[in-house]
Amino acid sequence: MKTIINVALMLTLLNGCSQLQTAQNPQQLSSDDRQSAEKDKRGHPPRPMTQERLDHVLKKYSVENDKQLFWSVFNDKRRQQFDRTDTNNNDIVDAEEYVYEFEGRLDDGLEEARKGQVKQTARRFSALDKDDSNIISWEEFEQAGTRTFSWWDTNKDGVINDDDSKPDYRDSDKRNYSQKDKSYAKKHDDKHQKNKEHKHDGKHKKSKSRMSWISMPTTHSKKGMLSLFDANEDSEITTQEFVTERRAQFHLADQDNSGELIESEYLSEYEDRLDTAIDKSRRGAIKQTYVRFNALDDDADQKMTFAEFQISGKRIFNRWDKDQDGVVSAADIGL
Repeated sequence: MKTIINVALMLTLLNGCSQLQTAQNPQQLSSDDRQSAEKDKRGHPPRPMTQERLDHVLKKYSVENDKQLFWSVFNDKRRQQFDRTDTNNNDIVDAEEYVYEFEGRLDDGLEEARKGQVKQTARRFSALDKDDSNIISWEEFEQAGTRTFSWWDTNKDGVINDDDSKPDYRDSDKRNYSQKDKSYAKKHDDKHQKNKEHKHDGKHKKSKSRMSWISMPTTHSKKGMLSLFDANEDSEITTQEFVTERRAQFHLADQDNSGELIESEYLSEYEDRLDTAIDKSRRGAIKQTYVRFNALDDDADQKMTFAEFQISGKRIFNRWDKDQDGVVSAADIGL
């Protein structure tokens, strides 16, 4: 009898040690999971791992400032997200629950992006206000426009079109900027140059910032210039088109018809356009979320299980874990 008790006790202790060992050694993706994930071409195409992407991943999914992400931790975080989405706690997520959860995160992100855009616009006001009077005159506004047009009209024929070569972003002095707004131009150029250095096999490695969630045409690209100033949509901008559109923009911002812009007027005009763009971006994102739900709902029964949810989770983790060692870490950078 004593022998039986001792054997039972030993088995219990061994089982406990086994459970402890399992807890200390995070579960890995199985080879079958990896093969399935490799064959699954849904979602964004694989991208090289960068330090920026790794930092983002670790911040979002890891715990206690870990320098690596195990599958078990990632799986737990995904389970928590699934459970938050499952508002009626039936272990099934329907389309409305899925969209509602995303909508909350989307609105938080759009609000953060909006704040960033408004802050950047305040900097532009300061750059345009050459005499630091806290007022932008038409002359100041027009001078900034002239510099912008000249910058893009590289062959100096008075028209911006495909005949113009790409401007050299490495030298902001070529735009004939004043000393005050050269600092603003340099910040943009440095960012552009950094993005160029992040290219790999023709693709950007950098992650999207929150501000990029809002699609706003800007004068930083020819496409943006055409969107803003090509009034007759003939794929070119004449000097007259440019001046007319700039004049209209100034007039719309000049709420009291004083012939000058104070910062609140300048911001208000931009925020009107910004909110229109946000509404468009939001509608598109919500529509795309329904598409993602249908892609994740493998058996098309309009009921997504956690197993179905983690089909994409396995694909994501597998694409991050470039060296296939079971953890996402600095070893995956550059692969």
